[in-house]
Amino acid sequence: MERQMCFLILSVLLLTVLNSALAQTKPSGVELGAALTLRPTFSGSITGIVWKLNGDLVAEWLNNEFEYYATFRDRTTLDPTTGELVVKNVAVADAGLYTVEINSNVQSQKYQVEVMKKVSKPTVVIRPLTCNKDAESCSLACVGETKDAGTVTYSWREDDGEWKEGKESRDIMNDPVIRKIRTFSCRLKNAISVNESEPHENPFFQEKHLIWPEDSRLWVKVLAAVMRSLAIVALLGTVVYFLGQKRGKIRKVICPCRCGKGDDNAALSG
Repeated sequence: MERQMCFLILSVLLLTVLNSALAQTKPSGVELGAALTLRPTFSGSITGIVWKLNGDLVAEWLNNEFEYYATFRDRTTLDPTTGELVVKNVAVADAGLYTVEINSNVQSQKYQVEVMKKVSKPTVVIRPLTCNKDAESCSLACVGETKDAGTVTYSWREDDGEWKEGKESRDIMNDPVIRKIRTFSCRLKNAISVNESEPHENPFFQEKHLIWPEDSRLWVKVLAAVMRSLAIVALLGTVVYFLGQKRGKIRKVICPCRCGKGDDNAALSG
């Protein structure tokens, strides 16, 4: 008896888990003022349909008769062959969880509807306004109209690189890495739209040939000084060498007798 009871409890728990897994909530975004279309995944003959929003009646088709409720009158249609619900000119109040009953059975498919506006074209704004190439750091803000736009995500791009999701604003430091970036762009995105800004010039950008780490600049200065010193030493050595050569030739021209006398003395001694 106890084994049967345990088996029954386990079966109920397993059935509950399976029902939870099968129940699906599909997120759906719709633009404010547009039409909302919800179509259940049902195949077979339909004898009755009931749509609800957050538990309140929206529309129904029973005994071959249509009924629309509250603010859904005159702007809602129901297809009795597929169960499809169409709501025109949706308002913010039309957002919420939609459920449908077909043939007196609640369907596992649910629809979480979010009514929103499209995001506007953003602009990259540098703050503070006094930010310039000599500042230690500045911040970039992605400014756009997001009111009634639902959940909005922000992304940033450096030059023509990949979009990387981030926050509404980001800080940039005046360091060698940031100085290599020419432009910054930002993007707004929600469930129904996406819009990106025009590229904005990086206030810290420097041409590549001007970018030198501080240590490298010092070594370049030292190397230049050493090269100048070596050039001067080489020049002085060349001058001394040529002067020595010319001095010997001049001595032979001016005093040829000295060399001859040496030879004569050597002959007499012999």
